[in-house]
Amino acid sequence: MKIAIMTQPLGKNYGGMMQAYALQKVLRNLGHEVTTIDYNYAESSIFRKMARLPYRFLQKLTGKRKAPINLEAKLPYILEHTQQFIKQNISMSEYVDNDAALNKHFDSNSYDVVVVGSDQTWRPRYSPNIYNFYLDFLKHNKNIKKITYASSFGVDNWEYSSEQTDKCAELAALFDAISVREESGVELCEKHLNVKSECVLDPTLLLTKEDYIELLGSKFKGGKGEGVFTYVLDSSQAKMAVAENVSKQLNTHVFKCQAKCSLGSLASSSLQDYKMPAVQDWLASFANAEFIVTDSFHGMVFSIMFEKPFLVIANKKRGAARFESLLNKLQAEEHLIYDVNNIDYSILSNIKPVDKEKLNVLKSDSVNFIHKYLN
Repeated sequence: MKIAIMTQPLGKNYGGMMQAYALQKVLRNLGHEVTTIDYNYAESSIFRKMARLPYRFLQKLTGKRKAPINLEAKLPYILEHTQQFIKQNISMSEYVDNDAALNKHFDSNSYDVVVVGSDQTWRPRYSPNIYNFYLDFLKHNKNIKKITYASSFGVDNWEYSSEQTDKCAELAALFDAISVREESGVELCEKHLNVKSECVLDPTLLLTKEDYIELLGSKFKGGKGEGVFTYVLDSSQAKMAVAENVSKQLNTHVFKCQAKCSLGSLASSSLQDYKMPAVQDWLASFANAEFIVTDSFHGMVFSIMFEKPFLVIANKKRGAARFESLLNKLQAEEHLIYDVNNIDYSILSNIKPVDKEKLNVLKSDSVNFIHKYLN
């Protein structure tokens, strides 16, 4: 079958790219023709973009901003490595940034199925024009099967407005099958959207460790691994202290592989500080580490995939339900840290790689969902 995938914009987030890569690979392995829609809703008008330049200039004058005023214009350089990975490994459509372009694309392509997901596609704060991820532009099209795979609300509380709830509930009822990434998402679907759903694994967990090692090539060193790798999205001295304390316990070093500054940071005037390392280098850091400390959902996922001992710091700002749901299913709650200032490091001897047999059971259920509704 010919399948389109609707997911969030790719390139600025390693986890987002890897889930898009994995879902395409899983569907292709089943014999389908797959395209991911290169979708990035144009939230700001050209006038609004121009209006923010004087504000940024004022920030520069008052010393509140070191970042270049036109940082967005530098994205081709900043995202050079990640865009190269996408170009080489993910089949994308033409660029789409509005409803008219979406309609034109789907009118011009005879898709049999549209899959929404994975990642936080159903979280309004991360998905401008949330209705597109409920396929509002296909509302009257009864010829295309509509499925979500591991869509996530990101949190276990309801963040939609009343208007969004009503409209999304109407659109959700038109889906042929709905699956979400967290158990709390099943409850949110039933309570607020009035639809049944199933909880499935993030698509990155449907591939094998060998699939990812194949991507790494010579970057994979094999063996036990060396060093404590940190992948932290919301950095703090307290989180870095966790990694340092773990490294002392293990008598090893700490290393990382991510841009020094996030794109939302104003802290540096150097473009090099914003440039994202190659995806393969990031992925190899998990594969070649002895231990991992992270506050990222996909940081946790790849710690599991590469069978590494790890600690994941609950990222309450971004949503802790994502961590809790998966670790509870894997009976691996000991890996989750809520208070970085109150850790008993003597527990490290009990922190082992996650039991892959438990993961394989969950994987089988998730693959069965795909088989069931694509057939």
